[in-house]
Amino acid sequence: MPVKQFADTSSVSIAYAIDSAATASELSATEFKYVPFTTEGFSLAKESQQSTAITSDRRPSGSKNTQGSASGSVGTEFGYAPFVLDMLKLAVMNEWTEDLTAADGSFYATDGDTRQFFVVEKRIKGQKAGVKTNFFERYFGNLVNEATIEIGGSDLVSFTVNTMAAFGDTASADASTDADAGGLVTTYTKPESYEIADASNNVSKITIKDSAGNPLEVVWSDATLTITNNVREQGGVGHEFAAGMTMGKVNASLSGTIYYYDDSVLNAHLKNEAVSAELEISTSEGVFIIHLPKLKAESPSANAQGENQDYTQSLTLNAERGTVNLDGADQDCVVALVHRPAA
Repeated sequence: MPVKQFADTSSVSIAYAIDSAATASELSATEFKYVPFTTEGFSLAKESQQSTAITSDRRPSGSKNTQGSASGSVGTEFGYAPFVLDMLKLAVMNEWTEDLTAADGSFYATDGDTRQFFVVEKRIKGQKAGVKTNFFERYFGNLVNEATIEIGGSDLVSFTVNTMAAFGDTASADASTDADAGGLVTTYTKPESYEIADASNNVSKITIKDSAGNPLEVVWSDATLTITNNVREQGGVGHEFAAGMTMGKVNASLSGTIYYYDDSVLNAHLKNEAVSAELEISTSEGVFIIHLPKLKAESPSANAQGENQDYTQSLTLNAERGTVNLDGADQDCVVALVHRPAA
């Protein structure tokens, strides 16, 4: 018997297209984009239900896998790249709009209610009976449930997207003569190279301002921005997976650790005062600016944990409805994203 060849993580690829197809037969996209991912967590599963019938011998009489679920996650290194631009607009459920009042070619997107679905194809290159084979997991009707930007002191900036899907299936094909055999489309676009943002050189600022617009003396050790859509599957009779997909309220938060300088953040919390935040990340390809116009501090805490250590404060700021001036007008939003390509 020949030595078996098991798959390596480099055998896995993730590709996507913005498309509202619920099944492979409904797909209208003709091109998929590969994701330059660092981690992924896509999975198909069915809920196991065990019979509760009473038996005289105490032994379970059977079980069945019932309703299916399809969900996933993908992590990347943050930068001014097409995947990041796509996923950010999907995360706020809106389109990028050109700011006609800006002379720098800026585009913006605020949190909205436009459900933009996309399709994900996970491919594993493997061997089946000694033949090169493509194994696929396909996820249809994906919505971004949560998007997270993590910024560590000396780390690369990471970007993670969690998704929920309406339907999923599997497929396989002989790839001995065609590397893309069995794929949903015939055209797959490889990601272009881009500068990966890091916390030291590319994060221009994370500014917190009080209710009067005055910057607070805040220096972050690490920070995490999270946008959540509270997506849920809507199960239905006669549907193997979800009958529909919907979302709830949008939530956004900025959390992390700050070096203790004064009691301004704690006082804002105790007095129930709102603050605002602005985050800017610049790379050679372009700039992102993220506005959180109204935030409330959630129980900031600082404690001395031992000798010869920094005295830091744990901080979580939760976003509420505020206004940001975009395209010459104040616009209601919880979070506003702005990007502009490098000149």
